[in-house]
Amino acid sequence: MLFCITPSLRKFVYITLCLIPLLCPWTLQAAAPDGRQYVSRAELVNLLAAETGLSVKTVRAAIKDATFRPDIIASMNTQWEAQPYAKYRPLFIKQSMSDRGKAFLAENRATFTAVEQKYQVDSAIIAGILGIETRFGGAHGNKPILDSLYTLSTGFPRRADFFRQQLGAIIQISRQDKLNLNELKGSYAGAFGSIQFIPTSFRDFAVDEDGDGVRDVFHSQADITGSIANYFNKHGWQHGRPVARWLPINTTLNAKWKKIAAGKLEHWETLADLRKAMPKTFRKVPLPWLENDKVSIIEMETDKGKQLALVHYNFRVIMRYNPSFNYAMAVTEIAALWENEKFAVE
Repeated sequence: MLFCITPSLRKFVYITLCLIPLLCPWTLQAAAPDGRQYVSRAELVNLLAAETGLSVKTVRAAIKDATFRPDIIASMNTQWEAQPYAKYRPLFIKQSMSDRGKAFLAENRATFTAVEQKYQVDSAIIAGILGIETRFGGAHGNKPILDSLYTLSTGFPRRADFFRQQLGAIIQISRQDKLNLNELKGSYAGAFGSIQFIPTSFRDFAVDEDGDGVRDVFHSQADITGSIANYFNKHGWQHGRPVARWLPINTTLNAKWKKIAAGKLEHWETLADLRKAMPKTFRKVPLPWLENDKVSIIEMETDKGKQLALVHYNFRVIMRYNPSFNYAMAVTEIAALWENEKFAVE
């Protein structure tokens, strides 16, 4: 039997197709390809003005020199954090990192000691962050922040709202903290300074630790160290506690924990409860791990194949800085280069 499209059916189909974008506006944004500027400069100015409370004139002047750069989007789509840990780990866990970090900690011992006492965040973790982010302050990034955030606000559909928020924040910060927006450089994702804070993190967590009236995350070691410590403190870091421990390759989990380990890091129990659930598997977890530590289990791709790791809630706090298992594990292993008793992962 032949299917015949009547005039009335044709009209219905036409109207339906026209209504789909109106009923589901997100379909257009989801379909927009990376690398194409789908929001105009004028549209962006109006959005930013509405969201920040700044005048259209002020916003227009702030972004007038911003350039759309497709290479920024290419970098976003090829992040090293997406690689297996077996490839990611050698970038950071090496003798040069150990040596430079040890010297850096010694050189700034008074600052680290004061900050650790004030914020209750372990110095080795702060140094580990600085080692990964900027090689202890030596490499801040060379991408113009204005170009990066302008590009990602207008040509990276799946996270455009987030990066527009960052662009709005850096415009406000540049006015309040006297930063030259046209000269400010950092990462392709819009992070800047030795600590590589995104603008909203700088706004909310950067501190003037040296008391000179400026939150200088480029040159002031006190501000740099204090800002990272403040960030970790505000996100629930537990001082003196471990972070992660690799489990033996032949470790077996019960059905519940197999599912948890294969998923996102969302489920937490005390180590005591974990022992009760799998007494043989977790009988030999050594100090400094304690029975009341809040823990979970993750699975990562190491050079030994798929491997399980016991992780403390501190691991999740590191992931607030960068939401990657790779990143949090690397920070932990770097810290273990200097404080192996506390942060040992084996």
